[in-house]
Amino acid sequence: MPRFLKSERLKQSKEFKAVFQQCRKLEDRSLAFYVQFSEDAGLRKFGVSLSRALGKAYLRNRLKRRLREIYRVEKETFRGGYQVILVPRRGSAGRTFDELKESF
Repeated sequence: MPRFLKSERLKQSKEFKAVFQQCRKLEDRSLAFYVQFSEDAGLRKFGVSLSRALGKAYLRNRLKRRLREIYRVEKETFRGGYQVILVPRRGSAGRTFDELKESF
């Protein structure tokens, strides 16, 4: 069973800024992906960026947990060499787990 290690997380503001500056954007009605590809095949980093406009803190935290779990399960399908930031759109907090997984 794959694990989501702390070393695979984007944590610092400068890491997020670097990805946002040099990325490709993919989006649908629920999620926006910001992906930065790298030559280093061992690089796998993932982060979630939420705004307060998505709802109360408990809703944002639940959404973050769901998105991290979806990534944890699906990360083996991706090849290495990327940094991803997921930005949920308005209304994503009200979506079910399955709807979010389909959008992912």
